[in-house]
Amino acid sequence: MQGAYMGKILRVNLTDKKVSESPLPEEYVRKYIGGRGIAARLLYDVMSPGTDPLSPDSKMVWGTGPLTGLPVQACSSGWVVTAKSPATGTYFRSRCVSNLGIMLKRSGYDFLIIEGKAESPTYVYIDNGEVEFGDASSLWGTTTDLAEYLLKNHLIRNPRVETAVIGPAGERLVKYAIIQCGTRQLGRGGMGAIMGSKNLKALAVYGDKPIPIADEELLKELVREQIAQLSAAHGAKRMQRYGTAAIHTLINQIGDYPYKNFWGTYFPEHEKLDGEGRVKRTIRNAGCPNCLINCWKITYVREGPYAGAWVDGPEYETFCTFGGLLDISNLDATIAANQLADLYGIDTISAGVAIAFAIEAFERGIITTKDTDGMVLKWRDEEVMMKLIKKIAFREGFGDLLAEGVKIASERIGKGSEEFAIHIKGLELPAYDPRPVKAHGLGMVTSNIGGSHALSYGTQEVFGLPTAVDRFAVEGKGKLTKFNQDRLTWGECCIWCTFPTRTEWHKPDLLTKIVAAATGIDFGGFDSALKIGERVWNVEKAFNVREGFDRRHDTLPARFLKEPIPEGPSKGQKFELEPMLDEYYQARGWDVATGLPTRNKLEELGLKDIADDLEKMGRLR
Repeated sequence: MQGAYMGKILRVNLTDKKVSESPLPEEYVRKYIGGRGIAARLLYDVMSPGTDPLSPDSKMVWGTGPLTGLPVQACSSGWVVTAKSPATGTYFRSRCVSNLGIMLKRSGYDFLIIEGKAESPTYVYIDNGEVEFGDASSLWGTTTDLAEYLLKNHLIRNPRVETAVIGPAGERLVKYAIIQCGTRQLGRGGMGAIMGSKNLKALAVYGDKPIPIADEELLKELVREQIAQLSAAHGAKRMQRYGTAAIHTLINQIGDYPYKNFWGTYFPEHEKLDGEGRVKRTIRNAGCPNCLINCWKITYVREGPYAGAWVDGPEYETFCTFGGLLDISNLDATIAANQLADLYGIDTISAGVAIAFAIEAFERGIITTKDTDGMVLKWRDEEVMMKLIKKIAFREGFGDLLAEGVKIASERIGKGSEEFAIHIKGLELPAYDPRPVKAHGLGMVTSNIGGSHALSYGTQEVFGLPTAVDRFAVEGKGKLTKFNQDRLTWGECCIWCTFPTRTEWHKPDLLTKIVAAATGIDFGGFDSALKIGERVWNVEKAFNVREGFDRRHDTLPARFLKEPIPEGPSKGQKFELEPMLDEYYQARGWDVATGLPTRNKLEELGLKDIADDLEKMGRLR
């Protein structure tokens, strides 16, 4: 390794409390770079097909990128976790921008594999390469903020450590439990439930080892150019002021804002949740180290029934899922609900969609007060939202069903509720309706982790960046989706921040030069970057193919396929799935009829061993 890597993988077995180290394979560095890429490949290697995500045999791969911890803009604290999701049964990657990734790297490790199950509640403490297993019995049952405080100040007695903790929801195996990392989260896919299933309450990491840089002077020069490009970008300036809330009005204006469980795509009272209201409640800006954007917004409620509530956020998705999705326009209630979800440790996106699903089922008479613990579920009801967040987190009464996610909840309820259970592959959709933005929607349909916008954001349709396209058009969206997925996958291998990477606030050729200067490895230009992204996407796809996924699972709830948008700027739009899927599979070089990878494509990408695996299982075309 020349620069930017520590060169080691740490493996921790909670069952027997054994720890081992192995070198980071140079072959994997050159093929996958790091971050999500190597983490995906390691998960494919160590996880047997058919493994129960909540069993002791389940694995979690925690990974840093070559730029993690370096003095580079918009990336230096990024890290990922890959695992098999208990919510979807698919490969899953969850991403975070807390400083834990920096500490893991400065402790001497690029990647961490966690496996097994502790006999009793446990925390793991990594200090500059030394690993300690501690008794977390006193933390079990605590909210995430208290767990972090007690861990840092009373158990480890090192307030400089970075932590990842679960709350009551993770302990109770809520399928969309999060991992809280300071004020940031590994928010989707149930990573907190996996920790809970392993009796792992917390991970704490401290390190102060230097991270090597291949060409430090060249890197400084390139970062100066990066700062100039970011400073000139209009989008970066809006992000500085509003955070991700900067897009709130835009999404509503184009008719893509989920309203009343995705029935509509325009929220009439959106201005009450708009960015200026949040600016007035923002008491401090924050952000990743070495990043001029400072898009984190610490918001605080000063008066009224929610006085005292505060949160790092809400992010755009939470504005919607605890806002317009439930027809709630009280920003203070959204902040308080966000705080509650963080403390209990549940995903705000999945929780909001689950609550919206329940309200619609109640409104239709499919469920009654006999099912809901006596609660009358209705839109615009802040009290119902708050009660259900707690019931879900603690699996109390009706909350126990919603804690399984809308896919399973609708299957158990039946009576046609499956048609408005808003998920893809078991993962609840974020705050974008697929119908008005075809490539953006197709990206969620074909995502290897289910209903997530983050892996294939259709910026061309939503923002007109880097070039505008007709968002209602069908033709060309398969090819565009592949491009967006490959580009963003490469970015998460490095690990770049999603926002400037997908909107080109700085230019792709500058990004590839920065990676080369940091690592001392010439990975090639932007075309080579896209090829690396494609390779990683196919590794993730292969993981899912081993689990039985194919074209049948790349689909949407009936609401999007059958129901035209009833009103607003996108009135009349439906999602034309099949022609876009055909084009997408053709662009990927996969079998169109089944959606399965082909040997030719996998071998072209240097994945012959994976092709051989799939062929033995009869899962190759």
